[in-house]
Amino acid sequence: MRIHSCERRAAFTLIELMVVIGILCSLMTMVLGVQKYAQTKSKRSRTETQIAGFSAAAEAYRSDNGTYPRGEETDGLGSVGESAGATTSTAFLNSNLAFYVMLTGDANRDGKPDSAGAGAAAEAAQPAYMNFSPSQLFLQSGRVSFMQDPWGKAFGYSTKRSKAIQAGADDPLAGHNVTFDVWSTANMDDKEKAWISNW
Repeated sequence: MRIHSCERRAAFTLIELMVVIGILCSLMTMVLGVQKYAQTKSKRSRTETQIAGFSAAAEAYRSDNGTYPRGEETDGLGSVGESAGATTSTAFLNSNLAFYVMLTGDANRDGKPDSAGAGAAAEAAQPAYMNFSPSQLFLQSGRVSFMQDPWGKAFGYSTKRSKAIQAGADDPLAGHNVTFDVWSTANMDDKEKAWISNW
């Protein structure tokens, strides 16, 4: 009988195995939770850096041109309300693309600043105020469709409030800043308080 009881003690019971599996599952859950938090924090940090870069490039553009990057597309998109989180809307994407072209001088949207050649045409070429890595651009059929945040969504850019001020009718519902607004929805289109922005 003693031999039998020794054999019994050498093996694990079902309860002991269940406890070990439960502990391993708990540890895996904690590790995965920390990993997801770290990835989100990294994406938010990269987005903040990109927005700071956009702001610096817009300031350099203003220094050369006397105004911030602005056009019909950027004047048409507001940064307040429902449309501000509609990252796939035509107005949102057109504003993003217009901002990209103004910052890079890439009118043909091939991902590189356009070369104007020599002479008078070279003098008319727009300087590049910002360069992008391929991961920062969403390409479709070899052409830039929009500048993307680390979540793969378009950045928002609006000068709608600036247009209203220039027309003599300031409208705080058109935007947050009097110059320009740039933002990422941080993959939370309907939660404006979680967005990353320059306001």
